Amino acid sequence: MMEYHSIYAPLLNRYITFKRSFGFKFREEYALKLIDDFFYGIDAKEIGITRAEAEKYCRQHPNESEANHAARVSCIHRFSKFLMDVGYTSFIPRNIKFSSTFTPRIFTQDEMARIFTVTDNLKSPKGSNYHHKAMPIIIRLLYATGMRAGEVVSLTVDDINLESGIILIREPKNGKNRKIPISDSMLEILRGYAARFNVGASAKQHFFRRPNGKSCNRNSIYRLFRKVLEDAGIPHLGRGEGPRLHDVRHTFSVHSFASMADGGLDIYYSLPLLSTYLGHSNLQATEGYIRLTEEMYPGIIADSNKISPSIFPEVSYE
Repeated sequence: MMEYHSIYAPLLNRYITFKRSFGFKFREEYALKLIDDFFYGIDAKEIGITRAEAEKYCRQHPNESEANHAARVSCIHRFSKFLMDVGYTSFIPRNIKFSSTFTPRIFTQDEMARIFTVTDNLKSPKGSNYHHKAMPIIIRLLYATGMRAGEVVSLTVDDINLESGIILIREPKNGKNRKIPISDSMLEILRGYAARFNVGASAKQHFFRRPNGKSCNRNSIYRLFRKVLEDAGIPHLGRGEGPRLHDVRHTFSVHSFASMADGGLDIYYSLPLLSTYLGHSNLQATEGYIRLTEEMYPGIIADSNKISPSIFPEVSYE
């Protein structure tokens, strides 16, 4: 647990414990550290956030992005409400609503094929931590399941049932474990990788791991993906512009949604199905994929109740 040093330190730890008591994975320790540093810096002596203190903390920093500013204000907004709930009079700053204008890059089928080809031919540099060897499987798994990169690198040997083709995702973003089925082609790819790299591995070891036993590093996967894009002839537009590794998740969603719509499945059936599979906490988090799908495949959304025979995308071996 992160260490706090201001007068609010005990209450910050209490707040974290309170949040986690509901079963959700609370990941705002760093954001709370910013609050702790602020009150430590002004040498606050009494519990209870004043209006002046809140307004000073909530001022946007030079070069601070709108997203980071909104997240920082939102964090102290929630913490101030917690202080009120436990009996300390505190000013609750107004939340800032932030709506991202970023549009995910949806890769075409041809682009995904080129990405697969490049990852299959990556050369491991001297001193490599096996990321190059794992990358072809990780990229295919991201595309075949829509998992988040952090979820993939956190998988243990025991989380992937190579008999049933079911993957258990533990402690995801919304804190609720979920099980997802995978296609036969993806299952065969995972079996091949396990036969090569996981023979004798314990159930709790990471499925994708380095020689030191630690999981493949997510940041290393991100950097390697940039190289893959370059070699695949897909230009990267710069920091914050993409394409991003997370766009493979969006690509899975759009391609799957298009497959369901093309097969005649009504969007009122397909949306909850896709939302559950992605691990979204509500349908609103998934609704944007309807717009993206309609933009890429105009006219494909049909008002029909026929069930699509194949929902989730297959992946190639080559």
